[in-house]
Amino acid sequence: MRLQPSLLPALLPLCLPVGEAARRWRFDPALAADEWWRCWSGSWVHADWRHALFNSAGLLLLAWLGGPGHARLLCWLALLLPCPIALVQLALPHAGPFLGASGVLYGWWAALAWQWRRDGSGWLLALLLLSRLGWQWVWPQTWAGGQAVLWSAHASGALAGLLLAACFSRAARAAPASPPRTSVHS
Repeated sequence: MRLQPSLLPALLPLCLPVGEAARRWRFDPALAADEWWRCWSGSWVHADWRHALFNSAGLLLLAWLGGPGHARLLCWLALLLPCPIALVQLALPHAGPFLGASGVLYGWWAALAWQWRRDGSGWLLALLLLSRLGWQWVWPQTWAGGQAVLWSAHASGALAGLLLAACFSRAARAAPASPPRTSVHS
């Protein structure tokens, strides 16, 4: 049995610090200029184990839905999405610290909706995503330790995931097809 590559980033939240230890790795706008690495690490550390488990479960579900055909895209998104999510938070007037992979999860969700836009499943994923974002915007929720769910990270993750998936699919169409493999013995 071969391990699907997109399962690795889906399990990353379970391998990194949670709780108080995670606070040293979270994204904090006040420290972003000197500690730029927090733009990436903040999306992978979590407030507690429940937070990490829920984000990993969502990422695992999307990795399973995407299957091997979308594993490369999801892995690239896992690497790239944290920085645009953090930069959007920096641009907001009342930016505060954040942690958690839910912005990446929403980016994967949007990317799969984009990849499947030509059939009903893509439109269904997009409708569910927009409904979920709308619900969170109208009725803000709290999460671990009474912290507010950061809707802007979810929305920016979804938008960045959509844009990056569109760029990746455009680049794949523009790349020349590789020549067919031939055997020297044929």
